Amino acid sequence: MSNPQAPFDVSGPVAYEPEAVLPKSRTQWLGKVALAVFVPLLALCLLEVGVRIYAHVTSQERLIVVDDVIGWRLAPNARRRYDKEAQPYFIAINSKGLRDREHSYEKPPGIFRIVVIGDSFVFGAGGVEPAKRFTDILQASTSNTEVINMGVPAYGTDQEYQYLAEEGFKYHPDLVILCAFYNDFSESFSTLNPSNGRPKGYFSMEGGQLAFHPPSFSLLYRLGRHSYLAGLANLELSKLSRAYDKAMRRGDLVLDLSERMATFKQLFASAADLCRQHGAEFVLVYLPPRAQYQPWIIQDVMAELAATKSIKTLDLMETMKLANRAKPAYFSHDIHFNEYGHQVVAKALLGYLVSNGLLSSSSVQVAQ
Repeated sequence: MSNPQAPFDVSGPVAYEPEAVLPKSRTQWLGKVALAVFVPLLALCLLEVGVRIYAHVTSQERLIVVDDVIGWRLAPNARRRYDKEAQPYFIAINSKGLRDREHSYEKPPGIFRIVVIGDSFVFGAGGVEPAKRFTDILQASTSNTEVINMGVPAYGTDQEYQYLAEEGFKYHPDLVILCAFYNDFSESFSTLNPSNGRPKGYFSMEGGQLAFHPPSFSLLYRLGRHSYLAGLANLELSKLSRAYDKAMRRGDLVLDLSERMATFKQLFASAADLCRQHGAEFVLVYLPPRAQYQPWIIQDVMAELAATKSIKTLDLMETMKLANRAKPAYFSHDIHFNEYGHQVVAKALLGYLVSNGLLSSSSVQVAQ
């Protein structure tokens, strides 16, 4: 007699159940997927480690790191040897991201502290060693004076203003020297820097005040902040992209000319205002390119600010032109000052500071 509760006849052959083998198939499938993902990731990780070790051993560490506001900064503690500029030189960045010796944020007692903000000319690009830059010569020429070099290659005036506001005043300077180069006007209103293709923000005027428009970064560019491989990939892709080509042709400028002029003037004026608020003197210095014989927009802006805002300015166009006639003050195949050019700037700057009562003549140690 059959059992009415039995679901099937147990005396016959057992029915085949496909579900019984699914867990095993799923496990095999997941294992293959995991292997397919893990092996490439492991290879990338090993390659990343290898690239970092190679960069460290060969002194080819990257000098630039992404900054969400300014666009980029110098990488703290980076070491790199450059062989592709006018002459080979070694670059060492301190713990605070400056190509300079270590400086504490707190100012030592009895020290007159000068902060110098600028681009690659202040940095010493082209192959100038730190001790031969005009900032270091200026310090060596005076007593009880500390000069902090805050030059960052490719910075425009907008970035220098931001860098001063965010980092420069941490050093409690008595004097701030902001150095301008002729291309700072165009670079300040570019969303991709023409010289390095890196994204950056810009300022405009809204309601009589500076309004900041932050930079826009791609995902790969952001990943490059943490990965050497991603950074290299982004660099190569950017060189192939229209955006990079557009930046090289300065086709990414924002604002019309009148807006740029108003904003540019305000950047300098706001930098001077910030210095007054922090109890520091402010001097705006123009560093000319080789063979410049006529004033440029920046010099016109400086002259206007000196007349209307009483901002102290020093235009070195004539000084460098005369010096370069006597002896080359620039590298022959590079736009930057050579060692002699830095000596000329240091001498002119020292004389200006003393004659304008910003440095005591008694503090001058060495005649330049």
